[in-house]
Amino acid sequence: MELERNNSISFSFSDYLKNKPFREVLPWIGGDLQTLRDTFVIDFGKSKKNKKIFFPINKILSKKFECDYLLGFLELPENLNSLRGFVIVTHGLGGSTKRFGLRRISRKLANNGFGVLKLNLRGSGSARYLAKGNYCARCSSDVISAINYFKKFINLEFKDLLKMNNIPIYGVGLSLGGTILLNACLDYDENKGEKLLDGLACVSSPLDLSSCSLCIEKSRNYIYQKWLLHRLKNQLWDGFNDEGQIPNNEKLRKKIRALKSIREFDQKFTAPSWGFNSLEDYYVKASPIFRIQNSIKKLPQMLFIHAKDDPWVPYNATLNLRGKFIDKFTIFITEKGGHNGFHSINGCWSDEVVKNWFISI
Repeated sequence: MELERNNSISFSFSDYLKNKPFREVLPWIGGDLQTLRDTFVIDFGKSKKNKKIFFPINKILSKKFECDYLLGFLELPENLNSLRGFVIVTHGLGGSTKRFGLRRISRKLANNGFGVLKLNLRGSGSARYLAKGNYCARCSSDVISAINYFKKFINLEFKDLLKMNNIPIYGVGLSLGGTILLNACLDYDENKGEKLLDGLACVSSPLDLSSCSLCIEKSRNYIYQKWLLHRLKNQLWDGFNDEGQIPNNEKLRKKIRALKSIREFDQKFTAPSWGFNSLEDYYVKASPIFRIQNSIKKLPQMLFIHAKDDPWVPYNATLNLRGKFIDKFTIFITEKGGHNGFHSINGCWSDEVVKNWFISI
């Protein structure tokens, strides 16, 4: 495992990593099985306390509120008196708060003293009916609105705790969820130096969308792309159906059915709906790697975790951050782990790393 450590991170955290590097466990050997493991496993765990929160957001590309909402579920630790902070967790492409990996890391954080907000992005999961359109890699207006609303919610609901302690708000982005939170941090207009989040962990997150698109188009990833595209098409279909556009629009139905790749999905739906001039314009402007250097002051402490055998997202962009901004970034590049996998004999290694990192900063 290659490690670049932020000098401000506690030695106990770095010592933990030296003593517990990532090692694959049978039968989840290789990048593909690591990636697919959570799809095969049934989640029997239950969240102890979930509070449903609706987050008002404006219409896409508008400052007008038209009754669109994001949906989040707040899970609290047993002992609020020892609350370590709040963590906002976002899902990846075609996912939702129902995904096993998101639920697992949320439980781990809640069991270790964090309040956890599991956030459905625009049009995803059980929040499909609450907003028109779908999220994209740079849906910063939605995310910033939700986080600002959450901060106000915390100030009202936990004002007695806030009087005694300064409680931080962190973020965890799984896959594209990390890209989305990172873009939101970069797009946030700072108020007197205040950052959107106090810390952000990105696990298997694409920093360069174009290279990610080319990777998923490889012939060896045919089944992956077909599976992801099926979920995206269902999400798109359900959204237009809720808006009443499907029954009487044969042209739209054919357009959705004819989609053959994620690249085509982004070209025909994602890019134009979010105001990008073209697919290339979207991929460049929504790729954080091209904006980090000029907007580094906007970023909080950050943790990046990526595997070299990730079959979906190339690790090169994350690797290229090494040696830069060492006071801000802690970067782990592992030989194995797949895409958002990292399944070891002791459970999910990346979940444990993220938890310990939050405790250390």
